[in-house]
Amino acid sequence: MARSVSYVRVSGEDANDPNTSSSYYSSDAEDEDDVDDESREDEVSMGDEEQECVNEQEEAEELLLEMEPEVTGQPGKKKDRRSRKKENNLSRSSSVGSFLEFDQRTTSKKSVLKRLAFCVVMLNLTFVAWGVLQERMLTRRYPRLTGEYFTYSYALVFTNRCWTVIMSGGLMMYLKPRWSQSTIIYEYSFPSISNMLSSWCQYEALQYVSFPAVTLFKSFKLAPVMAMGKILGNKEYPQYDYAVALVIGVGLTMFMSSTDDLHFGYDIYGEEASATWTGIMLLFFFLFFDSFTSQWQSRMFQRHRDLSMIELMFATSAFSTVLSFITLVHSKELWPALSFVYRHSEIHLHFFMFSICSTIGQLFIFYTIKNFGAVVFTIIMTTRILLSIALSCILYGHEVTSVGFLGLMMVMGAVCYRIKRKAEGKQLIKWQGMGDEKAPELVQEWHEHVDM
Repeated sequence: MARSVSYVRVSGEDANDPNTSSSYYSSDAEDEDDVDDESREDEVSMGDEEQECVNEQEEAEELLLEMEPEVTGQPGKKKDRRSRKKENNLSRSSSVGSFLEFDQRTTSKKSVLKRLAFCVVMLNLTFVAWGVLQERMLTRRYPRLTGEYFTYSYALVFTNRCWTVIMSGGLMMYLKPRWSQSTIIYEYSFPSISNMLSSWCQYEALQYVSFPAVTLFKSFKLAPVMAMGKILGNKEYPQYDYAVALVIGVGLTMFMSSTDDLHFGYDIYGEEASATWTGIMLLFFFLFFDSFTSQWQSRMFQRHRDLSMIELMFATSAFSTVLSFITLVHSKELWPALSFVYRHSEIHLHFFMFSICSTIGQLFIFYTIKNFGAVVFTIIMTTRILLSIALSCILYGHEVTSVGFLGLMMVMGAVCYRIKRKAEGKQLIKWQGMGDEKAPELVQEWHEHVDM
């Protein structure tokens, strides 16, 4: 029988240690033995306050069940309702466990490899398709060759956040995690704003920089994430992370300077831009806002031990949805965007598939990291970068020069070296499920590979 998943985080011995880092980019984050020990300790212990809340809830339910026969005149209903409720809870726990995680002790090797292969296929399929659709919608005309460009980036931000709210809301209703009692609602607004701005900068950068350059530029996230981790969390990183960031920066510069087919000072529409480095500036802002988002959310997990990943996803997306809608109205882009979609039927399918790929992709990120760990997930998403660049070059005619190809290989080599160092002495495929004690790791990987 599959194990049920609990979304209640209980503080461990090192919970209040400010020097403790649970980030994926931390050298201590991948210590699986410590995590397993902490998980077992958390499962054994339960706080008095939580136990009192459970007892009070059970007493209230029993009181309601005892009052019901007096109202309905059906004394035999108390036992039946309680039995049905217990059976439903057991059924839900079993289904939740089988849906979110599995265990090597109860799952055959063939079944596990099938799950992993399915994750590989779905992650690459959804995110490669998402990238192709993104480039099509923001850099090509509707209708083709003779039409007009879709220039309303905030409309895409709003659409993605809206679908994420629906997805996370559905998970909230299905899994019913315990709401955090210590979190203050305004704390969700900071990552919401930065997450919304990072997506907008990424979409706008496509007006000045080619899609392969934007995709490869995301590999440079390691540098701002490390800098933001130092500022917000006083975190320590291994020496090879700094070397990897430097090599990625050099390779990225070689790729963009020799391969990008746009002239600095002009956007994709052939119009002169106000600043020659507009696209590069937007990409750096994108990295800044996104690294702030992931580090702030990790900081929230460290401060609020009862905060679940699903609650954070739902609250952040809800804030972003409202804020992006207000921005659309305030910038007077809402009605022009709706008018554009109404006039061009071709974009209807693109909008729908763009949102579907985003939603399904996020679900598989959650599932993959939860069951196989961050290293396996990073390997999968590295292949996704190569596939996205290759497909973009084939479909949209981007040319990669020999120098650009060398820069691409330098970036991929640095990323693979970092994966190798992280995986040393560890079993790559983790069969055990991952609880909320690794939620900051999930946040890091989420923002490194999901720029929506």
